[in-house]
Amino acid sequence: MRQTALLLLTLLLLHTAVSCESIDCTLNNVVTCNFAFYDSDGDAVAVNDTMTVTAEGTDSVLLNRGTKIGAFSLPMSYWQDEDTLHFTFTGASDDYTMEMVLYIKKTNIQHFESPDCPTAMFHEIESVRFASSTAFVDSVVIVNKSVNYAALENIKIYLHSAD
Repeated sequence: MRQTALLLLTLLLLHTAVSCESIDCTLNNVVTCNFAFYDSDGDAVAVNDTMTVTAEGTDSVLLNRGTKIGAFSLPMSYWQDEDTLHFTFTGASDDYTMEMVLYIKKTNIQHFESPDCPTAMFHEIESVRFASSTAFVDSVVIVNKSVNYAALENIKIYLHSAD
């Protein structure tokens, strides 16, 4: 009887250890939209100005005083159908400021992997438009509509050439 109880306990512990091993949650479940800057010829460039990005309707600073930025990632809201991002570009000696507002219309998609993992929110970008105080930005283009765990570029921001 004692051997049977010991065998059952061993099997129960082995089953518990094996079942815990099968949990396959993503370690980083933060979903971000990936942006990059390009010149008018389509070459990747870095912006030398100091760049700050804030989200409308919050007091959140998503990117604070970044310099020499060519590509960057920003989180998206979970429940809003459109995110409004305010970009502020400041010259090296604070001699000028340029602003751009980026509107990203999207569909929010709840992503569920298993009961043991937290739910994530994926997004499908429907459209993007911008408003700018200067002719600094030429156009904004969606290159990958799916915003998920993949680190793929989603939006290209084309800068106006200084010709």
